[in-house]
Amino acid sequence: MYKPKVYTASKLHHRPLWLKLREDPDWDFIEWTATWVNSLDVMAEIQGREVSPDDYCIGWTQNIKDVKDSDFLLLYAGSHDALRGALIEAGTAIAIGIPVITVALDGHHNWAYHPGVNNYSSFREARAYLYKYTTMIPRTSKRQ
Repeated sequence: MYKPKVYTASKLHHRPLWLKLREDPDWDFIEWTATWVNSLDVMAEIQGREVSPDDYCIGWTQNIKDVKDSDFLLLYAGSHDALRGALIEAGTAIAIGIPVITVALDGHHNWAYHPGVNNYSSFREARAYLYKYTTMIPRTSKRQ
């Protein structure tokens, strides 16, 4: 069974959600690729410690590499979150042909209508979409 490689994008305060999904047996068919969830610069920012420009440079370089190494980008918008970094990650995925899956994204994001974006109202629906790729390897996995 193929494990789709999924990069997770959201506001930092949704980090506990991603950690919970990583531990949820219903999602164990996924290979999670976003290293930001466990990175030191994210932990520092969450805890209110100073993050240097070099930390951000290293972090963003890694985030973009993680997106490029993925089959899908799963973006959670939450309750009226003003997205910032997740927009960069989603834009990167769209630009290089990686399908973007959104959950709870409201309609004012016109990029959500790009043909490479699939919008869902719940994680259950997004999970069902991703699960079919355990038997159908995504086109992006065949990249060199």
